Amino acid sequence: MNNENWYKLETSALIYPAIISPRQPSVFRLSCTFQKEIDPEILQIALNVTINRYPGFAMTLKRGAFWFYFEEMEKTPTLHPEQNYPCQMVDPETEGGFLFRVTWFQNRVNLEVFHVISDGTGGMEFLKTLVYYYLLLSGEDVKPGENVRTLGCKPTSEERENSFLRYYDPQIPSDRADDSVALHYHGTQFPLGHSRAIHVRTKTAPLLELSRKYGVTITEYLTAQFMRSFFDVMKDMTDSDKPVKISVPINLRKMFASDTVRNFTYFVNIGKPLSNADEPIEDTLQYIKKELRAVCTRDALVPRLNPNVSSEKNPFLRAAPLSIKQLVLREAHHILGDNLFTASLSNLGIVRLDESMHKHIRNFDFGLSCSDSIPLNLSLLTWDDTAYMTFSSNVEERDVERTFVRKLSSDGLAVQVWTSEKEKGGSDENLS
Repeated sequence: MNNENWYKLETSALIYPAIISPRQPSVFRLSCTFQKEIDPEILQIALNVTINRYPGFAMTLKRGAFWFYFEEMEKTPTLHPEQNYPCQMVDPETEGGFLFRVTWFQNRVNLEVFHVISDGTGGMEFLKTLVYYYLLLSGEDVKPGENVRTLGCKPTSEERENSFLRYYDPQIPSDRADDSVALHYHGTQFPLGHSRAIHVRTKTAPLLELSRKYGVTITEYLTAQFMRSFFDVMKDMTDSDKPVKISVPINLRKMFASDTVRNFTYFVNIGKPLSNADEPIEDTLQYIKKELRAVCTRDALVPRLNPNVSSEKNPFLRAAPLSIKQLVLREAHHILGDNLFTASLSNLGIVRLDESMHKHIRNFDFGLSCSDSIPLNLSLLTWDDTAYMTFSSNVEERDVERTFVRKLSSDGLAVQVWTSEKEKGGSDENLS
């Protein structure tokens, strides 16, 4: 086999082929809503250009004797009109072999990515390039600036590297951190293939001012309010002493020199038991601030990154047939994955584009898939002067979302709410 046409899955991606199913799709969605309706023919051409800039996305998943691996494809992905609910499983057989899909609806383009090839940061790089070429090919006077990767700057080897291996240090003892089982939220599940997105937006300046008043970051403030929303909803449902734990993804590129567009994220699980439900918000905030910042240093992170690389390098696991590895990885995910948190809150940060592109774009959105054991997640990003938050859910109940919105409103934030049904012609939701 030609080594230039295939390569290994990076360390954190090894788990995804073992756990993927329609009930656990491991997909995230990034969307851009333009000011004008989309011309799908131009968008398809822009997609053809963009895939040539990101060879790591022009891959299909192959099954080997010992590991899954990626193999390059020479064909281009096909654009589809949006028809299904967000973040459904990406099936390579229906996507021409690709591990992502691009869809459109009216003036919105969606990029849905199977986590095996990239994380939210890498996916946003792809979407920004797609948006740029779409506007350029539409005849708009736009410039890429320093925030869009174009064909004029060829992909580097670092963009495709496994940065987990780069920063693995076998001399540093491994640390699995907290492995306590979390309390899980349950509800009336939607039929398979059905999901709901509730979108919440608020101006960034008041949100930042409020967070600073508490002495925390926006991520820390929203994590606290998300955790406390579960407290309020679940404290009368169970007397369990298990903690409500929020999983917060950390973009490792900010602490380690890396330009990879593959996965390079670490998940910090932060929790408190329901017995803390009535504590002042200041106590919750200070706890989250302390726990999150204690982890977000290079010295604290390297020991926590080591275990996954050590497992990958384990000679007994390496020699085991792929079918055995899949069983081991599936069980490890059950014990060390979904069992350890109640829900996730993922903040992708600020979307930065050249000023020439701003007037053509209404907003960006970021959503996550759910699973049977994790039926509700919260994700957000910032575009211009607004924070766009998305609750992704596969259960009918909206109590946590409603409580969260009320908490933001009672803290003085002006909040707007609408649902995925609204996007299909429904009405605004009154959750506050």
